[in-house]
Amino acid sequence: MKKHTLLYFGWIFLFSTNALAETYQSKHFVIYSDLDPRYVQFIQVNAEAFYANMEGRYFRTGWQKSLIIYYTKTEADTQKLLVEHGHKGGPGYGHYISSTPAIYTHRLMNNGEISGLGTLFHEITHHFIDLNYRNPPAWFNEGLACFLGERVRIVKGKLLVGQPNPWREQILRDKIEKGFKPNIERLFSTSTRQFYNWDVGYHFARAFFYWLHENGQLEHYLENVQKKGYKLSVLEETLSLSYGRINGELLKFIRKDCYAGAYLKDGQQDEDNTRKKELFLKALELKPDYEIAQRELALCYCRDKDYEKCKEYLQKILNDPNSIEYHDAAELMGYCYYTKKNYTQALEYYQKALEYSDYYEYKFELYYRMANCHHYLEDYSTAKQFHKMFLDGNWEPEKYEKKVAYAKEYQKWDGDNSGEKKTSSKPKEE
Repeated sequence: MKKHTLLYFGWIFLFSTNALAETYQSKHFVIYSDLDPRYVQFIQVNAEAFYANMEGRYFRTGWQKSLIIYYTKTEADTQKLLVEHGHKGGPGYGHYISSTPAIYTHRLMNNGEISGLGTLFHEITHHFIDLNYRNPPAWFNEGLACFLGERVRIVKGKLLVGQPNPWREQILRDKIEKGFKPNIERLFSTSTRQFYNWDVGYHFARAFFYWLHENGQLEHYLENVQKKGYKLSVLEETLSLSYGRINGELLKFIRKDCYAGAYLKDGQQDEDNTRKKELFLKALELKPDYEIAQRELALCYCRDKDYEKCKEYLQKILNDPNSIEYHDAAELMGYCYYTKKNYTQALEYYQKALEYSDYYEYKFELYYRMANCHHYLEDYSTAKQFHKMFLDGNWEPEKYEKKVAYAKEYQKWDGDNSGEKKTSSKPKEE
């Protein structure tokens, strides 16, 4: 009877996973998804790169048995799938189920917001923690997953961490300015229920791990926790600082680096371009190397059509080949030259952006822009090649309907490099 029951539920499991249409296997992950295979490949590549960066650096133990990822289109799809698999449904960006183990996540929230790679990385970090730590308290489990998973990017195979998470920092700043005093002893003593009911729990816990990283002590602290546990005395021993000094230094860090992220969020939410600039500059006063703020300032000047000022801020980012913002800065620099009809220079920067696009979901957009440049330079055969690459790589054709139609028409044209110009209309301006 027991065998029959297991067989029955096995068929239910297979049926429900097959509802996601496709299975994708890589070294450390199995992904079930009904999304476009090209998008799932992007997810798969990033997941493997994230794994490679985590194992050995932050976690001693990885895994041999593949971690299952159910990647659906919407938050509602994930909730439905969780219930079908015998788990409690509920809102959220992602869910890690340790008993399977499996991750349930999606591309779009119910409000249309993009969930993003940060959600997937956050949940993968939970699996690493589950394998490497015994009974981790909620503040440790969630804080570390928030720090290692959110606001990170893989650049040429390397995971770049150590950025504010603006929406978390905005909430944390507003609470502090209203009287909340960050207290590391309170964080460490919270029960699971207390932590999840604490309105600043996640934000404060992430800030704590961010501070450890910036002080070069994160890996050392994680090693000590594995050996000696989660008591405050382990932290004091690791840092050679008293509890009172830790609170003071942590608050200083929050008021500087975390507040910079808060002002960045303020600027992103403000609709006035002049006010945006003021807020982004305020972020840079606190954190001069905050390259996301530099990029946002460049965008402001781009909106004003002040392309020289825009390029000035972009160049600060491009001077750092390891920048988390290198791809976006190079792409925007290309656009600045494109608007001035300097297609040769535009191509140079689009090519730089392309070199940083292996882990970027909208790589195909660059192909379209590069095709336009080659068209205007009358290199029609190369333009046709890039339009084909755009079509082959575009996993979201419904969003780019006009561009897809144009690129398809371009494939039928017979212009070449002999000097003969096409008689059809030129590509639409971006």
